[in-house]
Amino acid sequence: MDLVRLIYTSTITEQFEVEDIARILKVARVNNKALNVTGLLSFNRQFFLQCLEGTRQDVNQIYHKIATDSRHRKPEIIDYQEISHREFDSWNMGYLQNTESLRELFYQHTKSISFDPYNMNGERALSLLLDIRDEIKRAESQ
Repeated sequence: MDLVRLIYTSTITEQFEVEDIARILKVARVNNKALNVTGLLSFNRQFFLQCLEGTRQDVNQIYHKIATDSRHRKPEIIDYQEISHREFDSWNMGYLQNTESLRELFYQHTKSISFDPYNMNGERALSLLLDIRDEIKRAESQ
């Protein structure tokens, strides 16, 4: 099975409500599990930065739904490539809340207190998402 990894960013719209993040995660986990898609979502109350891993068809199908979702504005693919293995195979959709540790990771990877994933390239975005993955695993093991 050929696997791909898609990393995208988007901005919330006026229709976005605080409760939407829980709804997004719940639906994503169910839908992604059904399609065997794994990934991680990062959200700082303004921007989404998300990675999806799976077959090309399934990842494209999910991204199309995201790109047409009224809660997302300016969806932009940061990276899209074939991969030999999944980096986020533990989750149908991992998530780290907007905590101090997440803000520290944003700063480490961007050197800015104003996190803007539109300025990231694929390598930097993946590196950040991998560090978020590791932070989630540390928190889960405590």
